Amino acid sequence: MDRTFIIVVLVVTIFTGFLIGYSVPPFIKAGVFSGRKEKGVESQIDKNMEQYYKDLYKSDDK
Repeated sequence: MDRTFIIVVLVVTIFTGFLIGYSVPPFIKAGVFSGRKEKGVESQIDKNMEQYYKDLYKSDDK
């Protein structure tokens, strides 16, 4: 085989493995690959944080 082709295949394989390594753990944490009925992670939002995000929609112009 051509040496350039082998290098391209090697680089693409390493890059793909890197991307898969970063995408699979969040799926596992969210329970996508498990038998759970409810998928996803629970987010904890207190009243102060909720008010902060509501205030982001307010305009600074008066």
